[in-house]
Amino acid sequence: MNDLAAADVTLARLIARQYYTPVPVLETLASHADVFTRRNVAGHSRTPTATLIQLARERRFHVLKALASNRGTPGEVINKLARHHHHTVRAACLGHPQLSFNRYYQLAHDTHPDVQTAWLEHELTLIRCKSTPLPTPDELAAWLASPHISFRHVLARHLYLLLPEQQTATADALLTNDDPVIREHVILYASEAMQNLHSRNPSPWVRGVIAARTTDPDLVRSLLDDPDEHVRRAATRNPQHIAHPGAHP
Repeated sequence: MNDLAAADVTLARLIARQYYTPVPVLETLASHADVFTRRNVAGHSRTPTATLIQLARERRFHVLKALASNRGTPGEVINKLARHHHHTVRAACLGHPQLSFNRYYQLAHDTHPDVQTAWLEHELTLIRCKSTPLPTPDELAAWLASPHISFRHVLARHLYLLLPEQQTATADALLTNDDPVIREHVILYASEAMQNLHSRNPSPWVRGVIAARTTDPDLVRSLLDDPDEHVRRAATRNPQHIAHPGAHP
């Protein structure tokens, strides 16, 4: 196998990625001239600990990201990588079981928006798996205060994980962002007062949610004339229209 890897860089990359590649071959390929071959070795589940520690001395972030994602990488290496200058390496450490709580907390307050967003996605995954409790009111307020739009996009997509009272308050707060992606995700959870403010939104999905749920009879009547068929259909199913079908000429 070493002869094949030496003969062709594409073969070297493939060999370094195969699960049944012998450990001695992986150890040899850890010093290969090709960075992507070394990256594959760094991410390989059978790479020995000593070789992983050797690869931690690399300067190429491709290799270090793979190392950070390898569950066999020792904790001391992971906690060092969690302070790496390249943000993608720091973010890759988030899911590692050997990452210390102190480093995890530091990544939650990382200066780079992509790391903060990756942290939130990981935290919400833990909440979904019931591995960590729901956020406290103070924690949720801190999340909402994030200046990063990517962070708020992730929060908007996961409102279903929160308690009902948290869902409504968080949706109303997120709707103050003039962002179409956020609106489409949170409109279902918002209070009726906030929903009704968006009845002229360009998105048929947003208008359809409002048409089906609003208790404002005048708003229902106006949405019965909406140019979008699905919005009109939603308005006809609104209890206000069903209770007063003659209200619409």
